Amino acid sequence: MTATLLTAETLSWVGRALPTYVHEVGRSDIAKFARSIGARATVHYDPDAARAAGYRDCVAPLGYYVAIRLSAPNLIDLGDLGTDGVATTGIPPSDATKVMAGTTRARFGRRIVAGDVITLDATITDITEKSGRSGPLILVDYRYRYRDSDGEIAVEEDYSRVLR
Repeated sequence: MTATLLTAETLSWVGRALPTYVHEVGRSDIAKFARSIGARATVHYDPDAARAAGYRDCVAPLGYYVAIRLSAPNLIDLGDLGTDGVATTGIPPSDATKVMAGTTRARFGRRIVAGDVITLDATITDITEKSGRSGPLILVDYRYRYRDSDGEIAVEEDYSRVLR
């Protein structure tokens, strides 16, 4: 590989913790998310149905954690966005001009329910360069942890972004 996007400064971000984000889970948030993905089970909308199923309140569909992750870096001032309109929080410096989503893998500790206060913390776990069809690209790997107010992990997610 002759061209490279990686620099020592880029690699210095391995192990870096990103800003922590706290998200209060509300019934209406769960209902809106459930409706948007076509989840019609009453446990997402009706607290009595959720309690009858063993939850303390309305339960979020499994994918709800993504809404938490996506809202965290996007609640910023417009002036803090990159030239492409994307939040640059957590993206290491490089000569890359495009940022895309990569892979994701989630492990679930427990379901997220209305009334939870979820703290999201993230760490950059690895940065590697690969050769793609259109040239070099960087894979930035993150570990996200979604913890409840007792510190119990509701979801742990490994996620990557592609920079090119």
